[in-house]
Amino acid sequence: MNVHESTPDISVFPLSPDGSQVPSQPTSVPCWDLLSDTSQCDVEAPLLRKHMLLSFSAASRAAGTGGLSDCWSLPALIRQDFPRQSVAVPIQPCTESEFCTRAIVLTKQEHLGVDYILLKEDPSPRMIITNRCPVPFLLKENLRDSPKFNVHCRTLLSNSSVHYELYHQASSFPDCKSKDTLPSIVLKTPCADKDDWSNAIDINCPGTQVVFLTGYGCLYVDVLHHSSTVTLILSPKGRAEAAITTFPRAMKPVVAFRVLFSEVGLVVRDDITNHKVSTELLRLTLAKILLNMTPAPESSKFSPPEFSMVASEGLSELYTLEVCIASLQLDNQLYNRASFHFPVLLCQEQKADVAQWTRDSNPALSLRGLQEYRGSCFMQVCLTLSHTCSFAYSVDEVTFELKPARLYVEDTFVYYIKTLFHTYIPDRLLHSNPGKVSGSSTRLQCPEPVEQSLRALVHPVKLQKLTLQPVSLLVSIHASLKLYIASDHTPLSFSVFERGPIFTTARQLIHALVMHYAAGALFRAGWVVGSLEILGSPASLVRSIGNGIADFFRLPYEGLTRGPGAFVSGVSRGTTSFVKHISKGTLTSITNLATSLARNMDRLSLDEEHYNRQEEWRRHLPESLGDGLRQGLSRLGISLLGAIAGIVDQPMQNFQRTSETQGSAGSKAKGVISGVGKGIVGVFTKPIGGAAELVSQTGYGILHGAGLCQLPKQLYLPIEGQATQASNSHLKYVWKMLQSLGRPEVSMALDVMIVSGSGQEHEGCLLLTSEVLFVVSLSEDTQQQAFPVTEVDCSQDPDQDTQLRVVLKQQRVVCDMEVEGARERLSEQQYNRLVDYVTRTSQHVVHGSSCSLPSELSPLVPVEPPPNTIKTYKYVVEPHCARVFVNKFAMVKNKALRKGFN
Repeated sequence: MNVHESTPDISVFPLSPDGSQVPSQPTSVPCWDLLSDTSQCDVEAPLLRKHMLLSFSAASRAAGTGGLSDCWSLPALIRQDFPRQSVAVPIQPCTESEFCTRAIVLTKQEHLGVDYILLKEDPSPRMIITNRCPVPFLLKENLRDSPKFNVHCRTLLSNSSVHYELYHQASSFPDCKSKDTLPSIVLKTPCADKDDWSNAIDINCPGTQVVFLTGYGCLYVDVLHHSSTVTLILSPKGRAEAAITTFPRAMKPVVAFRVLFSEVGLVVRDDITNHKVSTELLRLTLAKILLNMTPAPESSKFSPPEFSMVASEGLSELYTLEVCIASLQLDNQLYNRASFHFPVLLCQEQKADVAQWTRDSNPALSLRGLQEYRGSCFMQVCLTLSHTCSFAYSVDEVTFELKPARLYVEDTFVYYIKTLFHTYIPDRLLHSNPGKVSGSSTRLQCPEPVEQSLRALVHPVKLQKLTLQPVSLLVSIHASLKLYIASDHTPLSFSVFERGPIFTTARQLIHALVMHYAAGALFRAGWVVGSLEILGSPASLVRSIGNGIADFFRLPYEGLTRGPGAFVSGVSRGTTSFVKHISKGTLTSITNLATSLARNMDRLSLDEEHYNRQEEWRRHLPESLGDGLRQGLSRLGISLLGAIAGIVDQPMQNFQRTSETQGSAGSKAKGVISGVGKGIVGVFTKPIGGAAELVSQTGYGILHGAGLCQLPKQLYLPIEGQATQASNSHLKYVWKMLQSLGRPEVSMALDVMIVSGSGQEHEGCLLLTSEVLFVVSLSEDTQQQAFPVTEVDCSQDPDQDTQLRVVLKQQRVVCDMEVEGARERLSEQQYNRLVDYVTRTSQHVVHGSSCSLPSELSPLVPVEPPPNTIKTYKYVVEPHCARVFVNKFAMVKNKALRKGFN
């Protein structure tokens, strides 16, 4: 590729393709550093600008010195605020697909004072314009604002296709606006007057438009939208009318399915911290999941009926993929192992019914059941996919909906998980060398930040529409800073987030999401402050009282409209709800205030052992009023005893700790004085914390006993996996046992119980390869037997479906000739092939020598092989696993015998 740099002194230089063996040649660009970037300058100022033109033609170097030529692209401005431009570079001759250009991404980045201009093939061109008319046209964009540089018209050659990018598209990248509309375009013929343009053509709405061009006549313009690419098809009048009257398109096969899952669990385990034990960290449980993929309904947006056949051929098939989840819960599996406060991190506000589907309510069998299921789902994700060729699908639209949920966040757990996950990533992946140079001294590599930005610019996020429906959350946050700060069930509501069309980087999209939800949280800052436990959660109290008063008036009014009986029932239920909400709000406010006070007093006691002991006890919440009083009184007593004993215990601990470290006498005295100070502080803080803990535990006991407050619980208790009990992996067999084979490929590994001749059973594994069937003993971790797959048969016992039989047929053939004193032993397959060969060869000898042999020569009859020696081996296995193994064995054996289509 050649590059034409447009400056007062023109410079033309070639660029070698990526991966080429031709070394890069440094090229000086005249006046590059003297030219203004104009990023912050007024466009009307007569300053010089940096432009760059591209060409694939070898003759363009001579043409570039004399001015612009058809072999060069339109000028691309080099500016910091234009990080990505799609340049249409002419190619001659046109390709088989009639494209006369190639879309090249030109990116401009600055790193450490160096400008990096990188070129790469554009995988997603912004516009494709196809001219099916016999005459060329000129295309111009109707600019809304004053451009920052001169915008050139695009020449559309006859019967060809070109790539194009509007100035609006290049200047607005990577903005992520709520709604972005493209400017209109106008056309004219090259021989028309300067201002004789056609009427404006709207390219925002797919469809067919008719415009009149002076000097040509009526022109049909078909507008198509596919992903982020806008396609324009210009057709003459006669050709378009003929296409419209053509018969409808033939029906194409479509993809449609509906899959139901009763429950799906995803577990994150830690196998690195302790190599002997596998510990569960997180468990995500999804219940009653529906995957529904159907062809998208025909709409005017994507498939207008007035499309001509020429345009319809370019339409992609649209599908709707719907993912519905009835229940979702994310559990903290470390809750029982560490002093974390929340057993559940995310769940729905109202627990859904996870009972098994019946025939009438099954969404796969009943349309009514499908509608009811959609209405009760906790989470719904709807994707609009476009299918063009092969099995490639691209996402056009995304819609996400989430019903009210509860979110529990604890800073100590977040920091622990972050540190733990950080240890899983190797350091060499975290710290990369930004200025590495390849082995060749003549070819330089771009810094890593530039390469990362290049990947983000070349492959942006492309969506026609992104919609996140309004979300309501009840957030509980515990933060252990200098003081214990907690927020209890803070209500947060976020408005809808809608963007489209989207053509931006992932970083810019994430920034827009963060700003949207951060603004929503700021608008609810009053509720956040009012939900602090250290203030007694006044917001929760006000919310509970408001709900009680609303039910006190609403329920009787609803009953009044249905009759006297319903009115009396409404008054009763309204009064009960009012008392319940008032009681719950008051008790919750007092309990939260007492809990926050107790935690802070324990923290201020400066006694780490006392603080850890209290935190461990708080994790066991009382279930009734009696439990609350018992636990509260016991902790108050321990706090009083700890306050008295701390006066003596704290100085002794500091003295003993200093003695163990062999400190000086001054250090010992300082430690004793510090211990006395801690003991005196504990005399005041520990009794206050114990009294507050008594109120807190009593309040929790009343709330839990009356059913007014129920924290979510883990669905499944964590299970620790011992490394010694883990099953062997395929990789172990390949490394330790199958290296002797030419192709160490494992077709299937099946854990079985090996049945010995005496009837004893022990654990084993059947290892099926392409040539040999191995029998491995798991207790001894050794190979016991090996059978060639061509000499054994594998079947399931018809009487006992849990028993798998492997039958080995052995046959020995004794030859008249001996080789080195040993008899040759042939397998059954080798013996059959030998008999067949001797039979055919003997027949040819008899026919060829019929004149010299007696006519009464009897035909050759093969000798019957000796009887086979059959041995049967039995294994105990699950019935469904046995059926799969038998079928897999049959496939491998047929392939080894070269039977069937293998």
